[in-house]
Amino acid sequence: MQVKAFRGPNTRTVLNRIREELGPEAVILSTQNIRENGKSSCEVTAALESPANNGGSKNAAFPGWQAMHQEWSMIKEHMLSVLKPQADYALLTPRQRQSLEYLEREGMTAEVAMHLWRQMKNAPDISILEPLRGVVPTKPWQEGHWPGKIHALAGPHGVGKTSSLLRLALNMRKEHPTRRICLVNADQQHGKGRLLLQHYAELGGLPFFDVRTAEDWRELLCEAKRFDKIFIDFPGLSRETSLQTWLAEKEFELPKDACVHLVLNPHYATSCLKSFAKRFHVPSTASVIWTKLDEAESYGSMINLGYISRLPVSALCFGPCLSACLVAAKDQLLWKMIFTHRLPERKQEEDGR
Repeated sequence: MQVKAFRGPNTRTVLNRIREELGPEAVILSTQNIRENGKSSCEVTAALESPANNGGSKNAAFPGWQAMHQEWSMIKEHMLSVLKPQADYALLTPRQRQSLEYLEREGMTAEVAMHLWRQMKNAPDISILEPLRGVVPTKPWQEGHWPGKIHALAGPHGVGKTSSLLRLALNMRKEHPTRRICLVNADQQHGKGRLLLQHYAELGGLPFFDVRTAEDWRELLCEAKRFDKIFIDFPGLSRETSLQTWLAEKEFELPKDACVHLVLNPHYATSCLKSFAKRFHVPSTASVIWTKLDEAESYGSMINLGYISRLPVSALCFGPCLSACLVAAKDQLLWKMIFTHRLPERKQEEDGR
């Protein structure tokens, strides 16, 4: 991987240099504002996964890199198709074998199946849940697990980021009425989400920020001490734009203790989920929130993404209402849903028992 730091008078100038030298495939690793000798400047660290081309420009991508990457993916698939039959399921106990075969029917990839088989083939006493917890960990959306102040939701268009943000905020407001909760819209591409956040902020008497510029962002961070929790709605992005690049272009610098939660639903193919996980990844990415679970036919893709990203699941969303259709992700709830298709009970029903 080729890593290089670029410095210039402002972020836009630096990003233009990065595109010229490293090309559109460059990944932004970090941005920071520097002040030296009384002058402000911006330093951006970028990386290029492709090796340099020694035959041309020293920073040009290796010719045919994309084709080589696609070819390797095909080779990997062929290797798995050859190796998979060599995994002798007879080495597993009947219960382990039945569970593994069920997950494969649910859409779990052969790569994950091989990983689980290796974990269980010499361990007849363990349940499949034991290696699965390592593939899809959970970190429930509870104060003890997520004490940080700033939580941003990111993901593609239409996955339910805005409704998930409102559910998190309303649930916290219900459980902790004295908490000072702030709602922030950073999505200027779709006015519907902004209007929805603003509407519920007014109904609930919650502070609302509409962040459009770097100055708005700095004002929000200055005001952060007034609040106990800040929920930020990031925009869905075009296929050519990563979240890290968008943050750099906007000059939005996330505090070190901020958490970004990737919002997805299991309707997407595993290849799409893998692309989303890469495009919306930033150093602050901390968990996955799964949405629209009541509309899904199967849940194998949730296991695939866990294997790819190693991100814990923090919350599960289902159903149309905002007040009772989000629950903290716990092992028992997650595995019951994946293996039996039983959705978690609505929170209001749990509270009434």
